Amino acid sequence: MKLFSKLNLLTLVLGGTLVLSVPMVKADTTNQQSTATLNIQDESTDTTAKLSLDKVPSFPFNNVKAGTIFSGQSVDQGLTNNNNVVVTDTRLSNIGWNLAVTNTTAFVNGDSKINGTIQFTPSAFQFSDGAAEGWTWSKAQTSLELPSSVSNQVATSTGAKKGTATSTIQHATLKFNGHDAIVPGSYTANLTWNLTAATKDSSTESE
Repeated sequence: MKLFSKLNLLTLVLGGTLVLSVPMVKADTTNQQSTATLNIQDESTDTTAKLSLDKVPSFPFNNVKAGTIFSGQSVDQGLTNNNNVVVTDTRLSNIGWNLAVTNTTAFVNGDSKINGTIQFTPSAFQFSDGAAEGWTWSKAQTSLELPSSVSNQVATSTGAKKGTATSTIQHATLKFNGHDAIVPGSYTANLTWNLTAATKDSSTESE
């Protein structure tokens, strides 16, 4: 009887113990590579590749007293409209550009003339997504003599960055330095802005 009990107990112990052996499954390598591609059109077929001067500023100094002109004083004017210089350079090259005011006239009303110097401090050129690196004004303050037939280079680009960038002029000063037969009325001066592609040498120098 005792032997039977021991055998039953042994059977119960062995029957209550179960160890399952699960085989190890090694994962296969699943890394794959893909590519991203693009194609750039030749400039001869891409109409968006260009160098252009899109906007230049106007300088309305409004009403000025004759005594201010006679004494060679200055007038200041805040600018809110037509006060941007906008350049587009989307050419497929690392050649920059030069911007110059190549010719200016005196303020003229018939036979009456008034000479002066316009001075302004433009903002840095900006693309829509940030600073236009390498697009710079030649001087912190730009001075334009009226009249003048001498080409005055005012801004340059190294050619490294491309796009459309804007510089804003918020304030301008006009200092009078000569006149001839002044009469009442409206006077207009003309300024010619000229944007040209830089040579490879001049682009390297500006860097």
